[in-house]
Amino acid sequence: MEDVCAAPAPKKVLPSLLLHPYTKPKPTDNELHLRKPWKKVLWRKQHYPDNYIDRSFLSGLQRNVNIQVSDFWSLVADSLPISQHLSSVVIFAAVFVAIHRKRLSCGIVGITSNVSAVCAFLLWDLVLSKPCQSRCFLNYAGLIKSCILIVLTLVGLSPILMSLTKSTSEDSVWAIAVWLFLANIFFHEYATDSIQPHVRLHNSLSTNAALSASVVLASRLDRSIDVFFFVLYAVHWFALFPIFRKYIHFYSFYADMLMTLVLIMTAYLSLYLVASVIIAFVFLSSIFFISFVCPIWFIKLQRFKNEIHGPWDIALPKLGPNKD
Repeated sequence: MEDVCAAPAPKKVLPSLLLHPYTKPKPTDNELHLRKPWKKVLWRKQHYPDNYIDRSFLSGLQRNVNIQVSDFWSLVADSLPISQHLSSVVIFAAVFVAIHRKRLSCGIVGITSNVSAVCAFLLWDLVLSKPCQSRCFLNYAGLIKSCILIVLTLVGLSPILMSLTKSTSEDSVWAIAVWLFLANIFFHEYATDSIQPHVRLHNSLSTNAALSASVVLASRLDRSIDVFFFVLYAVHWFALFPIFRKYIHFYSFYADMLMTLVLIMTAYLSLYLVASVIIAFVFLSSIFFISFVCPIWFIKLQRFKNEIHGPWDIALPKLGPNKD
């Protein structure tokens, strides 16, 4: 009786169906050939799988389209502003060391700086600014008023600046000055694509860092007149001289090269006189590495550049009237 009334046992699901679920077979090449050509559009429903890759997918592949291959001497010319600025910082530091050790008078430095600034301004106004199309009429009266205002401000602030780090140890002052000069070097504008300075944050940060380091160093001097001459020299050296160097760079390559050699040799002799021949040789080796080894290194690395462009890139809209 039990055998008659017992319900039939359920059929077992084949394990092959569980392990291998049904998938739609991929179309063959003949089937794809009979269909409409594949187009790279998302708004049209096409009889192709989502992961379909057409044979013409790589036909628009482009490699290294926007790469400009640079030669050695053009890279050497582009490295001149770096060598100039490094030499300028080294010369300024060497001048302070000579003043601090009583080997050089701040009065001589200040007078030489003022005379050099006047000569550089006359050279810029008569020669360097002539080829520049952006030259405008200068207000000489306003320029003289600004110079007088800066001089009077420095005269009034010199006694205050002299006592700025009176309660600070010399080691802390040297460390602060070094870090500020490093900030000036790293954030300085080395671009030479335009005479007009770019309005960017790091440009102002570089100049302010150098002037702050100069004020910190000037506070270790003994007399307020020395502080005045030294800070005025710093304003000429870090605020005006970089602009003059940029005009020299655009005026003549040979003049720019000559100025670079003069700055490098002056920095080398300054380090030799106030420090040692080893430090001077290290500086000269660093300039050689930046000016000659780094361009060769960059040229060697250019062959590893692999920039790919193709139809899969984001489309850029073409604005303006159609010229076709």
